[in-house]
Parts: sequence; C-alpha cells; structure tokens
Amino acid sequence: MRAERAGLAVVLVAAIALSWAYLAWMASDMAAGAGATVAHCAAMPGMTSSSPVYLWWLFVMWSVMAVAMMLPTALPLVVLFAAAHRRRYPRRSLVGPSLRLVLGYLLVWFGFGAAAAIAQWALEQIDALAPVVGELRSPRVGGLVLVGAGLFQATSLKARCLTECRSPLSFLMTRWRGALAMGAEHGAYCLGCCWALMLVMFVVGVMNLFWMAALAIVMLLEKVAPRGDLVARATGVALVVLGVVRLL
Repeated sequence: MRAERAGLAVVLVAAIALSWAYLAWMASDMAAGAGATVAHCAAMPGMTSSSPVYLWWLFVMWSVMAVAMMLPTALPLVVLFAAAHRRRYPRRSLVGPSLRLVLGYLLVWFGFGAAAAIAQWALEQIDALAPVVGELRSPRVGGLVLVGAGLFQATSLKARCLTECRSPLSFLMTRWRGALAMGAEHGAYCLGCCWALMLVMFVVGVMNLFWMAALAIVMLLEKVAPRGDLVARATGVALVVLGVVRLL
C-alpha cells in the first residue's frame, strides 16, 4: 500500500518537475539572445511559422504548460481518490485507476492547449502576436484581455467552478464512477475556473516563466487556501487595475 502510494507520488511529482524543467529550458533559450528559440525551431525539418509542424510544436508547448501549472492543483483530488479507492477495493491496485483519473483531467486541458495553440498560430499569421514568444503586440488589446480576465473572476460561473474545485471530497462522494470520466469532469470544472487566467499569458508572453509561476501559485491558492474565493476576487481586482493601466 505504501509502496503504491510512493510510486504514484513519484510519477506525478516527476511529471510536474520535468514539465517545469522543459519550460525553464525554453525560457532560458529565449533569454539567451535574439531569437534563440526561433532559430532552434527554424532548424527543425519542415518548421516554418505557417507549417503544421510549428502548430504541433505550439500544442506540445501549451500541453506541457498545462501539466506544469494545472496538475499541482489536482493533487488533492488524486490523494483523496486513491484513499477512497483503497477503501472501496482493498485488494485492487490504486495506481492504475489514479493515473486514469489524472489522464482524464489532463485530456481536458490538452483540449484547451489545442485551442490555445490554434489561437496563437492564427494571431501570429496576422502579426497580432510576437512569434513563439506569444505576446500580443497591441497594448489596448492586451489591456482588454486583462480587464476581461479580471471581471471573470467575479462571475457566478467562476464561483460555481471554483466551489467544485475546492471540494474534491464532495465531488468524489457524489460523482463516483469510472476514474477517467471523473477526471475529465473535474478537469472541466477546473477549466471553467481557470481558462481566463491562462489567457493572461497572451498578454505577458506565453513563455514568460515568472508569470507562469505566479499564475500557477494563484490558481493553486484559489483551490486550496482557506479563503480561496477571496484570492480569486483579489486577483480579479489586480488584473482589472493592470488592464486599465495598460489601456491608458
């Protein structure tokens, strides 16, 4: 039992750590000089800013970001699921079902990653977004995105999804079924809670490691802090202020 839990923890922590390491490597590539990452991409076979290979690379980048930023917020759900599975099925392994739960959760975020990659690719084609770096060129559009993300923090949809994310035990007690389906449903609530915050990356730069870490911490605190709802509202106010400043 302890060995299974330890093995599961190693797999999840390794996935998160490797994702952050990959993102840190890419960010350092950007900081190394003008276009280091762009040059690296250009050297890849078939890689151009309009090629399917480049679009696939963007999808991989966003998917790794999802693992790095969102998987930590799902760990309370995974821990509670593993304990509940052990109680329900004491003779069965908990590793497989727990990993299927994680897979269902991540599949939802990989879907978001696909949409974000397509959006980034399309915006780059019309020169509205800096290539690879992924930063909106227009300060006004960026300001509107920040204001919109901030206002979303105060909506009923945000509150409903955040409530579900903050209550993994209640979720498991009322929606117990296949692990993959449970993971996907919880992932959908998580996406409904956090999608607007993820769009902030288009304003600050998709490969801005500082903002990645800051937003990841905010989303984690929203879900696990004693008053995560206040964290969400305070974040919303801060984003609106930043957005107004950018507009002006």
